[in-house]
Parts: sequence; C-alpha cells; structure tokens
Amino acid sequence: MKRKLLITLVVIIGALAIYLYFSPYGRSLTGRIFGWTRQASDLTVSNKVRSAFGLSKRLSAYTINVETKDGVVTLTGQVPTEVDKELAANVAKDVPDVKNVDNQLMVQPGLKPSESSLREGMRVTDLEIRADLNEKLLASQALKGQNLQVSVQDRIVTLSGQVETPAQKTGAEQLARSVANVVDVVNNVGISNPGAALNETPGVPESVGKDKDQVNRVLFALFKERENFADVGAIKATSREGIVTLTGPVASRAERALAERIVRDVDGVKGTNNQLSVTAK
Repeated sequence: MKRKLLITLVVIIGALAIYLYFSPYGRSLTGRIFGWTRQASDLTVSNKVRSAFGLSKRLSAYTINVETKDGVVTLTGQVPTEVDKELAANVAKDVPDVKNVDNQLMVQPGLKPSESSLREGMRVTDLEIRADLNEKLLASQALKGQNLQVSVQDRIVTLSGQVETPAQKTGAEQLARSVANVVDVVNNVGISNPGAALNETPGVPESVGKDKDQVNRVLFALFKERENFADVGAIKATSREGIVTLTGPVASRAERALAERIVRDVDGVKGTNNQLSVTAK
C-alpha cells in the first residue's frame, strides 16, 4: 500500500513538472513565481542598504535613492562631495547579498541637507542625549533617589524636579553638561533643603566636603572650555586645603598651560600643582 502511494506521488510530481516545463502557461507561472521571489529578495536588499545609510550620520542627511535588480544595487541622487559618493558605494557593498553597486550619485558641491533630514537628525540626537543623561543620573550615588526629570530640545537640556541640597542641583547640571552634543542646560530643579551648605555631606568632615566641592567647581570650569581641549574628560583633579592637583594627558603644551590658567581663576583655589602630561597623537 505504501509503495503504491509513493509511486502515485512520484507520477503526480513528474506530471506537474512536465506540465510546468513544456506548457506555455506552466512556463509563465514558473517565471512569475521566480520573478516574485527575486523581487522580494531585491526589495530586502534595498531596505538593508537604506538602513545602512540611515545609520551613517554623514549619509543620512541626504536623499539617496536605492534600487536593486538581481542583487545589483543602483544608487541615484545627490551628495556634496566625491568622498560622500565613494562612502555611499562602500557602505552599500558591505551589505549582505549585494553583488555589485552601480553608483550613479551626482556630486553637487555646497549641497545642504534637507530640512526633513535635519529635523529627524536633531530629534534622534535629542533622544540620545536624554537616554545618556538618564543613565548617568541613575548611576550617580550623589543623586540616587532624587526626583529629577529630563527633557531635551535642539540639544538644550532642561532639568526639573526636586533634590535635597544645592550641591545635588549643581551636580545634576554638571552631569548634563558632560553629555556629548549638549549645547546648554536650563536648571529648573527645586531644592527641598536650601539651607544646606554646598559642601555638606552627612558623615564626611567639613574639610573633605570643601575639597570635593572645589574639585567639582574646577572640573566644571574646565568643561566650559571643552572646545579648547582634545579630550577635557581625560583631565583629573584633586584638591587639598585649596591646592589643586591636575593629572592626566593633554594634547599639547598650550592645553597644559590653559588648564592651569583656568584652575587658578576658580574661586577658592590657593595654588595649582600641574602634573598634566603632554601626549602628542
């Protein structure tokens, strides 16, 4: 019985194959099926290439059209430089299942990103800033358990909510300013205990609290001049009885001298011990 069933299936499959191969309608149906399969595969490739462009901050600002046929990707549109044109081709080539790239992008010097792409880019940047800052606030022991809210628009951070001490309010603002791409901070945080001294920390001697507050003010002063340093975050500071010690690498002697000058101008600093090392890149 099983043998007869197997023979019957083989005969049916063979007859179907002969029909599809030799009859006009069968060949047409087979062609359409394979065509749909290729179109679906090409559409998937095109979507992958568009996604890759979207992940590139440089390319996502421009309109690049992507069409795929039999694994060959054709790029059309405009970019501002030959570098961008070459970058687009290389990004597309790295996408899985891309067999070749026909780069028909036109170079138009001075081309500006579209308004829609600028708005979308700014929106994404704002969301990234908000996520990064919330992560820093959650990790901060000094601000643990405080009621803080963060909003970001056009890379400007607005802090709201309430903390216990002025030092916590200042600390929240310093964290916000330390996040990449932040251009300004609006600190609307309320203080439930405004009489608390900036250096007041339960269980910590007053002198230690003053030194900690001075370090915060020094780092904040350096951060405000971050555009003049290759990596201001690499500069570390300690303080003892008004004497501030700077350590870490800087890119040049000019940066080393500038850091010392900035620290000297901070209120309460009695002297500086500049141990910054110049590390040329």
